[in-house]
Amino acid sequence: MSKIRSLVLAEFLKHFAKKKPDPYIWIFSSTDNRHYNYNSRYLFEYVKDNLPEITPRFVINDPVLRQKLSDEYGSQYFIETESASGIRYVLNAGVWFTSAGLPAYASGLGKNRLIINLWHGVPLKKIALLDPNLKKMARVYFRKIFSENYTYVLTTSHALVPLMAESFDISENLIRVWGQPRNDGMFQPNDAASILSGIYPELPEFERTILYAPTFRDYGQIRLFPFDDFDLNQMEAFLEEHKMLLFIRTHIAEQGSAAPYLGKRIRFLGNEQAEDVTGILNIFDCLITDYSSIYIDYLLTDRPMIFLPYDRNEYLNGRGMNFDYDEVTPGPKPDTFQSFLDALLTEDSHWKTERDRVNLLFNEIHDPCSAQICEQILKQIQQ
Repeated sequence: MSKIRSLVLAEFLKHFAKKKPDPYIWIFSSTDNRHYNYNSRYLFEYVKDNLPEITPRFVINDPVLRQKLSDEYGSQYFIETESASGIRYVLNAGVWFTSAGLPAYASGLGKNRLIINLWHGVPLKKIALLDPNLKKMARVYFRKIFSENYTYVLTTSHALVPLMAESFDISENLIRVWGQPRNDGMFQPNDAASILSGIYPELPEFERTILYAPTFRDYGQIRLFPFDDFDLNQMEAFLEEHKMLLFIRTHIAEQGSAAPYLGKRIRFLGNEQAEDVTGILNIFDCLITDYSSIYIDYLLTDRPMIFLPYDRNEYLNGRGMNFDYDEVTPGPKPDTFQSFLDALLTEDSHWKTERDRVNLLFNEIHDPCSAQICEQILKQIQQ
C-alpha cells in the first residue's frame, strides 16, 4: 500500500476507532513498517518475555518476513497495517513505540494514546527537520504526522536534549533521557565464537574480531580500505599472522563493494547475516567506521575504534553535522595502509582518555534500560 493511500485510509478510519484505545495493547514498528530492527525490536522482545499483562504486537508489512518471524516467535505477535482491519487494530491500541515512522499515518493520533519515538541512534549527522536536504512539503508533512503526534522522543544524554528537540521541533519537555533498548545486549556477556560460528560455521581459529561498518553514500560508491598503497594479499597475511577476523558491514545497497575483499579472514556481515548488529557489538574487539553513529553505541564497550573519513568534505558538507567531527571521533584516522595496520595492533592511552570524554557526552545510560522504560509507561497508563 502506498503511503498516500495508507494516510487517507487511516485518516478515515480514525473517526471510527475507540475514543479510549486500550492502554494494555502496545504496538511496535520500525523502518517503513517492513523491518524487525532498531530499538523497537529489543523493547518488543523485552515486553513479550516479561510483561504478561501487556499485549505486544509488531507491525511487519513484508509478508515473507512476517511469516518468518511468526514461525520463530508465534503468529499472534506480528500484524500488518496494509488493510483496513490492520489499521483499525493499531488505532484501537493505546501505546505505540516506533524507531522510524509510525504504525499508521494520520494527524492527531497522539491526542488519545501514547506515542513514543525510541529513535535509532545519537544524531551525529543532522536528522529530521534539521536535515538540509528535506524539502518544504516534506517538512510540513513531518510536523503534522510525526512531531505533533509524539508523546515523547527518547535519547541517551541530557546534553542531547536541546538538539533532539530542535530536530523534531518539539518542546524539550517531551525529550526523555531513557536510553536505547537495543544497547541492553551490550551489558550482558555475548560469546563471539558461538555467535559468529552460528553465522559462518567454518571460521578459522581467531583471537580478535573487527567490525568494519562504513556509512552509506548517496553520491557514489563507497571506497573500502581507502589507501593508495592498499595490498589485499598483505592484509590477508596480516590477519592470518595475528589471528584476526574482519567483518565488513555495508549498507544493503553497497554490499557488492565488499565482494573483492572477502576471503578466509574477511567476511561479510550484512542484514541477511545479522539484521541488527547493535545487540552483539560487544563481541568485537575493535570497530572501524567513518561517519556512522554506530561508534557511539560502541563507546559503551570501552574498546578501540578507527575512523576512515577519506571523503569527509564531500560527505559532511552534503549532509551536515551536529558536532565538530574531530572533537567527537575518539580514535586514529590513518591515511596510509601501514598506519592502518599499526592502528589495528596498538592502543594509545590518549584515545582511551578521549573515548571516556566522548562517552560521557553521549551516553548517560550504562545499564539495561528496557525495564525502566516500561515502568515509566506503565505508571502513566495506570494513573
